[in-house]
Amino acid sequence: MEWYMYALSAVGGAAFGFAVAYVNMLISKANLNKDNFAAIMGANVLRLLVDAAALAAAYFVCKALSFPMIVPLIAVALGLSVGGMFFLKKIAKQIQSQRDDAANGGE
Repeated sequence: MEWYMYALSAVGGAAFGFAVAYVNMLISKANLNKDNFAAIMGANVLRLLVDAAALAAAYFVCKALSFPMIVPLIAVALGLSVGGMFFLKKIAKQIQSQRDDAANGGE
């Protein structure tokens, strides 16, 4: 297989993983202020299922298109991990700024 197929599958896998991490961030953001334990656990289980579905989709796409298997799977996993950390940092900054505003009396 040519080198550009590996590069294409790596870039595509990383972009797909980053997009799925964004979906996970939306799920987390929607359930951020819930006080119900079952709702929080349900959101976490849903995020795990979305991650597993993304990896399964990458596997089946690679199998259908005869791409190299390991490169896109690792790229999707890296996209999920790096994207998850990026979006977690983004949510943490938003929460911190909201807490700072509330502590200052909304000024």
